[in-house]
Amino acid sequence: MATDYTPDGEATRLYGRYRRAREAEAELKDPVRVQAAVDLKAGATVGQLAKLTGLTSEYFRRVARAEGVERLRPPTVGKLKPEAESA
Repeated sequence: MATDYTPDGEATRLYGRYRRAREAEAELKDPVRVQAAVDLKAGATVGQLAKLTGLTSEYFRRVARAEGVERLRPPTVGKLKPEAESA
């Protein structure tokens, strides 16, 4: 295993960009969550916020539940189709 690894200039720039992007994401996480709570209470859907941010709809569903936002539709639980009655 090489212990004298030194990345070339392009790799160093790439890794630096990635590190800065992660730091920016961490810095924005709380403000985005707060804004999402406000927007969800104002009627935004989880799908709209997911599309705007690139985060998942599930992330915003969890924010909505934690903030007590009223559901826009009943939750989908169990089978979607009723079972056929046996003859």
